[in-house]
Amino acid sequence: MRDSLDLLLDAAGEHAVREEWDRVAAAGVPGAGVRRDAGHAPHLTVAERDEVPAAAEALLDALVAHLPVTLHLGAPLVLGAPGRRVVARVVAPTRALLALHAEAARLLEEGGARGGPPWAAPGRWVPHLTVTGRLGDAQVAPALGALGAPYDVVGVRLRRWMPGTRTLRDIGSRQG
Repeated sequence: MRDSLDLLLDAAGEHAVREEWDRVAAAGVPGAGVRRDAGHAPHLTVAERDEVPAAAEALLDALVAHLPVTLHLGAPLVLGAPGRRVVARVVAPTRALLALHAEAARLLEEGGARGGPPWAAPGRWVPHLTVTGRLGDAQVAPALGALGAPYDVVGVRLRRWMPGTRTLRDIGSRQG
């Protein structure tokens, strides 16, 4: 797994997403809402890298200036391969969100961060918020049926997730 830079939601947004996770679970689909630990908060992954040296880490605090950012959680999106599907919501690529993403990519590159999936690069990124994952094909329709109408949430906090050490680092927040 890659290190990630995640955008977390304000309390109202987190509550709304967790309610959606609960509806998916109530439909009999193993859902993201089963886990309630801090590391499993609703989030939008802004960047992923194989290696993030200390020089890149030190630059990330500047991203707080891009917060808060309104996120429109739109239509459902099904990702993955047969037998390992992910149901997510597309996040509308607003100017503010794309600016945050581009600045994160620039700072990580400037600091010497390396690697990362091609689909997460500026110009190729599909912003999305995962609802549930690791689904068999037969579980996709019930998961989609449990989703409500599109809605807006607000991203107010950034964190780093380092799966190699199972460590989270708060980068900062701004309520606006």
